[in-house]
Amino acid sequence: MQLTGGSVDVCAALRSSAITFAAALFGAIPLLGLPDKGTPAPPVDSLQLLQAPTGAKADWGSLKGKIVILDFWATWCSPCVASLPHLNQLVGSLDPAKFQFISVDDEDLTAVESFLAKKKMSGWVGVDATGSVLAWYGIKSRPTTVIVDGNGKIAAVTEIDSVSADELQAVAEGKSAMFKPVMEIATSSGSSSAGSPSNALFAISLSKAATAAKQSQINHSPTGTDYLGTGADSLFTSAFDVFHDRYVLIDPMPEGLYDLRTNFVDVPKSVMDSAVRQAVLSALHLQIQPKTVTKSAYILRATGASKQLLSPSASTRKVKRGSWRGGYLLMNGTMDDLAYVLATGLENPVVNETGIEGNFDARFKIEGRDLDSANAVLRSTLGLELVQGDQETSITVFEVSKQEGSKSASATKPQQ
Repeated sequence: MQLTGGSVDVCAALRSSAITFAAALFGAIPLLGLPDKGTPAPPVDSLQLLQAPTGAKADWGSLKGKIVILDFWATWCSPCVASLPHLNQLVGSLDPAKFQFISVDDEDLTAVESFLAKKKMSGWVGVDATGSVLAWYGIKSRPTTVIVDGNGKIAAVTEIDSVSADELQAVAEGKSAMFKPVMEIATSSGSSSAGSPSNALFAISLSKAATAAKQSQINHSPTGTDYLGTGADSLFTSAFDVFHDRYVLIDPMPEGLYDLRTNFVDVPKSVMDSAVRQAVLSALHLQIQPKTVTKSAYILRATGASKQLLSPSASTRKVKRGSWRGGYLLMNGTMDDLAYVLATGLENPVVNETGIEGNFDARFKIEGRDLDSANAVLRSTLGLELVQGDQETSITVFEVSKQEGSKSASATKPQQ
């Protein structure tokens, strides 16, 4: 589908100044993308280590035999901070003699130390002052996690939230483990390759990608962003603010991969977002409609484990909150914000009666929308619980469903 006439914030591209400086120090640094599985891991010995034993070294000779988890993060990266409880849990559950976690940040040393004074981050922290390590690993968005096996070879490139202790144990035992791949992000100075007329105000092209296409994102500022080799779910979340607008998917998305290319010239952002959203809905044969739900509210309460398990926020950025297909995110939010997030995901009103003040980070997943499933996760991860109340309350969600009578999106030929 092509229209001739949303951008989604990604937790940050690699800073060009850091790359330039690193290139000046170490010569040409390859920026060809993330390392491939089975290839030797690039060097990390330039990292300045924090929270490591005296005399500890970050080089592959010293780390030989250990499974090394390199978690690329930043203090300003909301998903990175929200993932800290999971990172800390992983570090605490694995044998330090066999596994080494190194969280790599390229910010100023003072900024990292100030963050660590407020927020717990288990494992070693490596400050990449020159930006050379991020450059060697092709890190253009965060969070990104690189897992290196005991022989110093790349075992996987993924995200820390997708990593489990069992999968890491499998790597240590030489077994196969399936890790969720990350999206590769590149920046280009050229315009979109949508093939649109050069004098068009904007152009959007959405077409089927090859079955084995690698997922990637190309930022060609200021004319737009291309999402290539992307599944329908990711395509939809790139076009819509699912964390704010409370979208609830009630019908399976079309299968297969897609290429979305955009090219905008002096077009207001509101027009850009609207055009991209309409293109995605039309090409995938989807529709959105509001739905009001009136139910007895759940009451959110604290338990004796709340103080121990809740993670106070160290972020100075604005609140981020929302849920999408069982995933829940709270960044620098209050308990009222958490109640909003739970109401969105569970499709049931939630009233905050925790009595807890302050701002917190949380990122978790709940399978199902029933009270028991929610409590199993809330009690173990946050020290909170939901109880059934008597108060009748209404909330509004947005349903995403297939257009009636439409053909499968995968069978639709590209249109112009």
